[in-house]
Amino acid sequence: DVYNNGSTVNTTITKAEGGNFENLATNPAPATTTITDSIDTTTVTLTADNSVVEGGNITYTATLTNPAQTAVTVTLSNGQTITIEAGKTAGSVVFQTPANDVYNNGSTVSTTITKAEGGNFENLATNPAPATTTITDSIDTTTVTLTANASVVEGGDITYTATLTNPAQTAVTVTLSNGQTINIEAGKSTGSVVFHTPANDVYNNGSTVNTTITKAEGGNFENLAANPAPATTTITDSIDTTTVTLTANAS
Repeated sequence: DVYNNGSTVNTTITKAEGGNFENLATNPAPATTTITDSIDTTTVTLTADNSVVEGGNITYTATLTNPAQTAVTVTLSNGQTITIEAGKTAGSVVFQTPANDVYNNGSTVSTTITKAEGGNFENLATNPAPATTTITDSIDTTTVTLTANASVVEGGDITYTATLTNPAQTAVTVTLSNGQTINIEAGKSTGSVVFHTPANDVYNNGSTVNTTITKAEGGNFENLAANPAPATTTITDSIDTTTVTLTANAS
């Protein structure tokens, strides 16, 4: 079998008769035989979930090729341990993956067995193959919204501000319908650009300017969406007076 159970067998003569001897005596010395183990290997293999969503749990399972006679302790490369109870062939432990977030950070986790002991096996070997799990992103949306001054006087400046619902991990470029771009730096959630309105004049030409986001990219977000609502600014006239003067022939 696969267990440590080598032993010594002592056998003696309990009775001898016949042969027509005047006296037939038995030698009390036992015949002694040592039964040695033939070394058979039991292997423990680590398996895990093929994939989990970020923030989920990975279940690691250690499986023996033969039932343990005593408890087996399996140490993993992530620092966790799995205990396989006596009489059983498998044990498990749960690993909590990093919490869900809005950034692209799907990854692959490979975990191996670093040590296995116990079980009263003749030879307990570890399968070196790693248990590999893919951690996939759950797609969370970050939105960028454009705002601007509610009103400015003609000839003044409109400040357009793009605001993210989460800080950018890398730079974000926001393109506006007026052709301008706003850059939001890594680590920040807002950026601005200034638009100069047409110069002041003497005519009635107050107006409303609607500007939208046409494109937003960067930030290492799982999903970056643009708020379609326009940033609306009313450009008011500054009241300039035009004077009409009447002239005529002096004589």
